[in-house]
Amino acid sequence: MIRAIIVDDEPLSAQRLKYLLSAYEDLEVSHTFLTPREAYDYVRAHRIQVAFLDISMPEVDGMSLSRLMLEHDPSISAVFVTGYDDYAVQAFEVNALDYLMKPVTEQRLAQTWEKIKGRYEGAAASEELLAADTLLTGQETRIVQYMTEGLSNKEIADALNITAETVKYHLKNVFRKLDVNNRVKALQRAKELKIVP
Repeated sequence: MIRAIIVDDEPLSAQRLKYLLSAYEDLEVSHTFLTPREAYDYVRAHRIQVAFLDISMPEVDGMSLSRLMLEHDPSISAVFVTGYDDYAVQAFEVNALDYLMKPVTEQRLAQTWEKIKGRYEGAAASEELLAADTLLTGQETRIVQYMTEGLSNKEIADALNITAETVKYHLKNVFRKLDVNNRVKALQRAKELKIVP
């Protein structure tokens, strides 16, 4: 199952897109957000493959949100959905998978779906393969790798240029995802799942 989110500050537009996407059995819209901040917080705690992002939103626009999400997890595919075509070049500069004009049509969305399937077929598209190597986000995997080298939270924070609090936050997620309660068990489980050598 390919997991997606929708971020659009216009509720009717978000609902319409969610309705159109419900036609695709292998795609699950796990959440719809009206604010970019809520969406970013969700992505930091949950694994998704595709983000349908409105470009023109207050506070944080879709382009900026896309950059933040990709910094957190470079494997996320962004599909921009907008009423303006003057962002197209900028969208593909941030490695967008596709660019949809509002109102989105079923025919045009079908083309986007083919691109999504092409990217995820045989990989993250199935639950079984989602298990090991994609269980943790890129940042969580890096933290586990540093743990195998015996680094402390502060040393990991310095190496990744983040705060020790952020390291603790990621470790909490690692423990939850690996179903363990300490670093030693997390390392054992990571080795079993071949997340680390």
